[in-house]
Amino acid sequence: MEPIPLERLTITQGDVQELQRSARDGLRFGIDGPRQRAVAPETTGDDVGLRFTWLGVTDPVVPLASGQVREQVGLKLRARDGCNVLYAMWRIAPSAGIVVNFKRNPDDHHSGECGGDGYTTVRPRFMEPLDPLVPGQPHVLRARIAADVLTVFVDGKRVWEGLLPADALTLEGPVGMRTDNARVRFELLVPQAGGPTSRR
Repeated sequence: MEPIPLERLTITQGDVQELQRSARDGLRFGIDGPRQRAVAPETTGDDVGLRFTWLGVTDPVVPLASGQVREQVGLKLRARDGCNVLYAMWRIAPSAGIVVNFKRNPDDHHSGECGGDGYTTVRPRFMEPLDPLVPGQPHVLRARIAADVLTVFVDGKRVWEGLLPADALTLEGPVGMRTDNARVRFELLVPQAGGPTSRR
């Protein structure tokens, strides 16, 4: 896995700041706003990582389209668009843990069209509890699809695994990331050049 440069990220919502290379934790990019979405168009859709340090909650805090308030940071897989995507999220609040869901709205392509519709939560066949995130501590979150199995790793340890439903497996697209009400410093990690081609 290698970090992807900012110029290869397409920011679809929010703002990403490029930090000084001499940052103490070595992470090059920052998010301070309450809602951020990005994809890396020329990537595979099945393997992605996020090296990040969580710094705390944003100010202001913005509810999701459903009206719920969550603090989370996570990964997109097979992200066709804002209405058709698979998420592996590290939920910070109101409760800590990994949550996997996919959003499928075949006739919609922009978040403004589908809003919070089309979400299905994927049940794990294996899951490890996670300790609450501590501000300032670095972590690596990784999600990988092999056949019909999604596995999520935290700091190299398998913490979540489940079978993806048929509807989720029809999704095709690149990888990406999202945050909600979480201030983070990060690098998005993708397979090194020469790996599998993009699922697009």
